[in-house]
Amino acid sequence: MTQPSPARKSRKAPSDEALLTAACAIVQRDGLAGLTLRPLAEALGVSVTVLSNHYGARIDVMAAVCRAASAQERALLDGWHATLTTLTTSATPGAAGAPGTAAAAPLPQATATPCPLSPIIAAELAEAILDDLATRQRAVSLLYLEILHACSWDATLAPAFATWSQARSAFWQAFAAQAGLSPLLTASGWWQGYVIAELAYSMALNGQPSYRLLRRLCLRRLCAGGLAAANDNSDAALFGVLQQQMSYDHAVPAPAPAADWSAEAARASGMRLAAQGVNGVTHRAVAADIGIPHTTLSYRYPTQHELVSAGLESIIAHILAAMDADDLDTLQRSRSENQGKKLDLARASFAVALAATRMPELASRTLSMRSRRGGNLVKVFRKYLPDAQGIDALCAQVVSLGLLGLTNTEPPGEASEQTVATAFGAAARWLAQTHSA
Repeated sequence: MTQPSPARKSRKAPSDEALLTAACAIVQRDGLAGLTLRPLAEALGVSVTVLSNHYGARIDVMAAVCRAASAQERALLDGWHATLTTLTTSATPGAAGAPGTAAAAPLPQATATPCPLSPIIAAELAEAILDDLATRQRAVSLLYLEILHACSWDATLAPAFATWSQARSAFWQAFAAQAGLSPLLTASGWWQGYVIAELAYSMALNGQPSYRLLRRLCLRRLCAGGLAAANDNSDAALFGVLQQQMSYDHAVPAPAPAADWSAEAARASGMRLAAQGVNGVTHRAVAADIGIPHTTLSYRYPTQHELVSAGLESIIAHILAAMDADDLDTLQRSRSENQGKKLDLARASFAVALAATRMPELASRTLSMRSRRGGNLVKVFRKYLPDAQGIDALCAQVVSLGLLGLTNTEPPGEASEQTVATAFGAAARWLAQTHSA
């Protein structure tokens, strides 16, 4: 019997739309590490040679994907920008001539004067835009976050990502100006960090009603100045209810015996989650980190999922331990026993949120971790701003989100820590200004 001949591959380069669609599908399934030439060529029905001849190396393909993504979402962002411009422009007609006067001068044309959005409208619009990016634009937003995250350890991606990243940043900066947000928050990068962090959580949790309500609640508090109202604790009460609804029983395992290397493996996995996301957690890499054969590690943790779960539990344990911190450095990073290295909790939390988009079973823990953001930042603010009233747990969570997202926009190191410290100081001054207003 004659076998059917394999489908002939196209020799024509794919369209930008087809390239972007295929790239997004691969990233949704396998993460950014899966976006290599061969699976992309197979998805497009072309040969690797066609891709190589048309684009070049993988980094050139990544640049083409970013250009296509930026162009594709321009219409969406332009539509929102037009809505914002309409809402923030008020008609101010000129004064009419006195009644009964002859040959009154013609009225001057109405002039457009920008007027900031009210806090409630600004919060509702920010919520709607984030929801749009997490639903209608979900595949492209996930690609955006995966590349942004990867840029923190792979500098070669930054040039390819720059134009797209700048376009999104410009949109949110314009929104902040139209919403009347404090320049302290925008100039320090805190505001960009906030929308990045909330978008990352939206990728994993947008289907949860309690999360969506919490996202809206935080935006309302942000747009209202951050502090709790003196005579109204309704939002704080709702925040407490949502925290209870989103709680998860994090059963922290008892310490492992000294001879048991599984605790070291869990810590090493958590470190790699924070540094390079789920795709950085491999049996060979973790085994090398703790000095054991990868076959031994595979016997204890047969699958990558089990290894990632162990790392996640280690991260959760560090987050719970950090609840007693009373300074920014301890708050952001908890010292690990793994050869004196530090586990950056902000990077780890971001990696877990992205991991949950492909591992739905992590959603409940991610939901709980989102509800706990900033839990001990209240103590930090009370230490630095003892006279400020209205700094409650909801206020601290809002500030924490901006620091979380901002941390993940730069490679780890002293420069990143200084950026976050500067943003923290800016947020503190913002709250002080709100209090004195």
